[in-house]
Amino acid sequence: MKKYLLPILTAIVTLTSCSDWFDVTSNSEIREKDHYSTETGFQQSLIGCYIGMADDALYGKTLSWHALEILAHQFTLVNETSSTQVEHQLQSYLYKGVYINTLLEDIWAKSYNVIVNTNEALKNIDEKRDIFDDTNYHVIKGELLAIRAYIHLDLLRLYGYGNWANRSTQLNDKLTIPYVTTVSKDITPQATGAETLTYIQNDLKEAADLLREYDPITKKHGEDFYAGINTEGFYKNRTLRLNYYAVKALQARAYLWEGSQESKAKALEAAEEVISFIDKGGFNSKTLNTYVNLLKAGEINASNTSLANEQLFALSVPQLTDKLASYILPNYQDQNVQAMYLQKDAALDLYENISTDVRFTQLLTQSNSATTAGYTPLKVYQSSSLSEYNKDKLSLIRLPEVYYIASECCASATIPNTTKALKYLNTIRQNRGIYNDLENLEPIDILTEIGKEYHKEFLSEGIMFYYYKRTNATTIPNFSKEMSDTEYLLPYPDFELQSGRVQ
Repeated sequence: MKKYLLPILTAIVTLTSCSDWFDVTSNSEIREKDHYSTETGFQQSLIGCYIGMADDALYGKTLSWHALEILAHQFTLVNETSSTQVEHQLQSYLYKGVYINTLLEDIWAKSYNVIVNTNEALKNIDEKRDIFDDTNYHVIKGELLAIRAYIHLDLLRLYGYGNWANRSTQLNDKLTIPYVTTVSKDITPQATGAETLTYIQNDLKEAADLLREYDPITKKHGEDFYAGINTEGFYKNRTLRLNYYAVKALQARAYLWEGSQESKAKALEAAEEVISFIDKGGFNSKTLNTYVNLLKAGEINASNTSLANEQLFALSVPQLTDKLASYILPNYQDQNVQAMYLQKDAALDLYENISTDVRFTQLLTQSNSATTAGYTPLKVYQSSSLSEYNKDKLSLIRLPEVYYIASECCASATIPNTTKALKYLNTIRQNRGIYNDLENLEPIDILTEIGKEYHKEFLSEGIMFYYYKRTNATTIPNFSKEMSDTEYLLPYPDFELQSGRVQ
């Protein structure tokens, strides 16, 4: 994996969370021992990892609002033209197609690049423990471990098999992705499925343990506690980093992917810790420019369509308007062949109450400039009406997913708790403007309703492909064939297969 290591300090993009202090000379190559001689060097390395995650090949485009949404058939299918070859091959699952083969290889390579950069910092952090303020040490190391787990989990979900809960005997023993924890010229061997899931949860547990008493978002200390170490803004914008509650949500996501009853119990425990945090008021700090709460229907409007307050973890993506220019067009026209929109009938069928559900009334807009008169999603659109807090942010973990996980775990338990399952599900529905609560449903019917809510909630967020794959959905919108591993399994890059990897 050594070949994936890029010089961390060549990053030239600046995240909002560190704009006051992340000052790097892009052409400088600082020797490792000098770079890691100060806390600032470790801070720069950590922020460099987030910058790497915001690359177009990863969460700046491919793994958020673009490729994953196309794979899930979230929007109207494109016609094959010279401008839509990538989108056409994605929606057709032509993974070896010339137009997307490089895209899929870039996901793999750039993911491991970020992982190796986290490992580079982790290799040095304990050796330099004595240079750290105690809080900085715990937060930086905790976030590095969380980044490593986050990316490995997504690699597993993309390049590994889904429907784990129903074929765990096979997948636990089957070789899957390499879980890389060192910086070495030697190739990291593939791990089994069970080993990989254990590595992910071990990293997340250690990350949570490190962050719990030191992350400002847990409110174990008052804001004055951080004044001396936050002089240059390192502790601002906690939701643009993998904070403690984002780690708990990620634990829930990972446990649910495995899906055994034991793991679902752990997923529920992690999810309910996040929900309890929200029930107690979430987090609101002007000093740290961090706000976390579940928005009510009446609070969602043109100024906050990105729903930034609900983001447990997001990335700042500069020039997002330019990236979206050909795709997310509120007034798309017939010649905008790459436009991502819902056909009118599809939008009306998806949302059960188009008069009050804010996901329809506030987060979609109908084009009057195209013959299809379809609906464009506004969640990532950079409107001039957006508040500063909502600009240039792409969500990676948002609160409704945590409630859906909790609901699913309750409904699918060995002894289902339908009361709690409906409570968590109805909480999101109420906050979206659906005021007729679901009642007296059987567990299987609750699971069906959860699937509907996922679809309504997560347009443009790269969530639904994983949901379909995890639940082994055989039918998805706008696709006539039966879905199977052929469609759900992204192939390993050729250079990995040539080195002896097996999938």
